[in-house]
Amino acid sequence: MSEESSSTATYRLLVIGDGRGTTECTTAVFNEVKRIETEDADEFLKSGTDFNTDCIRCNNPGTYADAALKIGASLDVPVVIHVNDTRDVVLDGLSEAGCVVAASEFLAQRCIENGADPARVVTVHAAVDRDLFRPDGESINEEPGSPVLLLISEGCSPGDIKSASAACLKATQQHPNLILVVVGDATVVAGQHVRVLPHCTDEELASWLRWADGLLIPSAHVLSAKHASQALACGTPCIAPNHSALQEVLTDGWDAVLFEEPSQLDDAVRRFAEPATYRRLSAPARSSSERFDATAIQRRLDGVYTTLLPHDWPLLSVVLPTYNRAHRLETAIRGVLSQDYPNLELIVVNDGSTDTTAETLNKLETELDDDRLHVITRENGGLPTALNTGFAAAKGEFWTWISDDDTHHPGCLRALARELEIDPDTGLVYADMRIVSEDGRERLFQCGPPERLEQHSTLGLCFMYRASVARQVGEYDPDLFLAEDYDYWLRMRKQTTLRWLPRVLFTYADAMDSLTRTRFRAVGDMRLRLLEREFGQRADWSQMKFDHFLHFASLAKQNGAIGASLHNAWGAIRSRPTSGGGWRAMMRALTPRPVLRLTRRLRGMKDD
Repeated sequence: MSEESSSTATYRLLVIGDGRGTTECTTAVFNEVKRIETEDADEFLKSGTDFNTDCIRCNNPGTYADAALKIGASLDVPVVIHVNDTRDVVLDGLSEAGCVVAASEFLAQRCIENGADPARVVTVHAAVDRDLFRPDGESINEEPGSPVLLLISEGCSPGDIKSASAACLKATQQHPNLILVVVGDATVVAGQHVRVLPHCTDEELASWLRWADGLLIPSAHVLSAKHASQALACGTPCIAPNHSALQEVLTDGWDAVLFEEPSQLDDAVRRFAEPATYRRLSAPARSSSERFDATAIQRRLDGVYTTLLPHDWPLLSVVLPTYNRAHRLETAIRGVLSQDYPNLELIVVNDGSTDTTAETLNKLETELDDDRLHVITRENGGLPTALNTGFAAAKGEFWTWISDDDTHHPGCLRALARELEIDPDTGLVYADMRIVSEDGRERLFQCGPPERLEQHSTLGLCFMYRASVARQVGEYDPDLFLAEDYDYWLRMRKQTTLRWLPRVLFTYADAMDSLTRTRFRAVGDMRLRLLEREFGQRADWSQMKFDHFLHFASLAKQNGAIGASLHNAWGAIRSRPTSGGGWRAMMRALTPRPVLRLTRRLRGMKDD
């Protein structure tokens, strides 16, 4: 198909399955829509049709996915599979879809676990009826507890409900007036602190949510994000697991209290039950639900379909700085050029290398004969200066950079660019990554939402941003070597919206040599200074500093930088001598990693 302008082209959509989404797609993206319900692709193809479709939407994939994929392959058009139920995530055909649209992040992660390409899975949350779920509507006329927690049993297991009830019972020792209201089947719980509502309409649920002080979500499930977004729309904060299915919806310490492990539910309920906590969280909760407005959700879905249709992708500039790593260059360059993003330029900046980098680059330019590859050679000036040199020559609308020992997964650049294309208000998008140590051990680095930037001190290494925003932010600071990226993200956050894409799309080769371990302490100290520059005047600066020390103590331990781990653990102790967190960090720093891993496994916790 020719790359026609989306504003003048005529596009047609074939919907296989029920008619969900037909009207919206007709008015927003497609000029014509035809709906069929057939499980026999051969019969449809033999019958012939004068409807020349540009895209296929498959609803009810459990019934129609095979037919949709076969028709799509025959007509050479993309197939979008809509997954709205856990029964749909086990389909063999998910890996063949042009795009999988999941109704929640929980479903998205299940699709990926069952073979769907992470770069082709997009979450489009179910919209919240904000006329019904709003903070200023009528609430239940009941005697209030202190606090009142609501639990929606739909999607929860009996064990989840029992655990939640037990956690609330423990919390009544400090908060005797605490009440747990369970909506739905709750025959497994009993107690004076529990009230059960066997049935509840949406109108009644909205009233109960407005009356409650918090929504308790004991586990991540297919409906947990929907329930959380309904609560936020009513101005009600949440207690929930720190799971990727909920991290896009809830932010710890902002509109929710999140817990890492099931064993920490008791503590989460106890912390939330403090009046100062749930009252502080309720105000941000009201603004957090705006992104689940029906108009915003439909705009996102429209964007997904638009990116699948023929159109001119913006030019992407990829900068690859290198210094004395000639042996890695060929793999790095071929890796970028093999990405399926259709419109990119690769700018390699040779930062004054003294090995055979120049000869290697000359050889690759001749062998590849690819006009997307550009080489700049300059005197050694360090990473920030090399990046500034590369981006000064960049012509793209989107920018990113990569080190010569890291790897974009297939489809990574297209997936990142798609998010920028879908949402014009997003200036930077970043994704999760896999970290591989020199001995082959792997671990996942989950970046988390932008609100955790001050806690994690990084957005990871897999990102893409708009050149227009970068020009407002300015250059990377040459005086902040080892922390230039963190400084840049902090400055960028003031200029634009950051978006987290919870997909593993990148591999970072963790070569922790002795020099790198020595620098780990310097990196932590420099990032602490940047944190103080940005947030030192905030009322919660003491807590932020304490959290920074704990985070870097853990991060340094994971990377074998024992000295840096001890240094940061001691910083946490000095910051808050009476807190157990700093002392636990010190013990962890002194304990051999094999012992730590064994201890976590015995406690039923995941390896870090």
